[in-house]
Amino acid sequence: MDTLIKYGVEELQRSGSIDFNLENVLRESGVARGSLYHHFGSRHGLISHCEATLLKSSLKNENEIIRSVIESGKSGEELFDLLAGFTRINGSEALREQRGRRIRTLAASVEDESLRTLIAESQMKGSAFLVESFAIAEKTGLIAPRVPLDALVYLMQAMFLGRILVDITGDTTLSESVNEATVETFRFLLNPQPKN
Repeated sequence: MDTLIKYGVEELQRSGSIDFNLENVLRESGVARGSLYHHFGSRHGLISHCEATLLKSSLKNENEIIRSVIESGKSGEELFDLLAGFTRINGSEALREQRGRRIRTLAASVEDESLRTLIAESQMKGSAFLVESFAIAEKTGLIAPRVPLDALVYLMQAMFLGRILVDITGDTTLSESVNEATVETFRFLLNPQPKN
């Protein structure tokens, strides 16, 4: 499974999900076709697991960046500026593609129990890490959140994922307006504090 996912991720990054070439994966990995179908059920099953792997990696990277800013302890405004920057680039092509991958992976998990388990574990672990990061920020006086931290973290993630509704409109003015509304919502809920 790990070998197929490794080469599948490479193919997915190279070709995307639509042009994903299963023959390349099988040839490069040296894994038999029967093994692929045994573990993943289909080409689509492999793609979904590869997308879940990419999702897990991107969540980990984002969470580690946020943690490093919090641990630097400069100010709540600096932390907020980082989150606002992430939010303002939400209309970028890369993030639209990332949201699309997440939506496809979540949809596939409805039918695939092992994928659902992988996503749930990754999501809960990533969310717990982010809650812990914000708890550090609260304890050190960087933020004074107005809502429970777990609710804040899940709301932030829901807003990112739900933004797919804006993506499909193709309206850049709407995209920018939603970004700014999201930034203001985060500012209110996080309540960043000036440097002590």
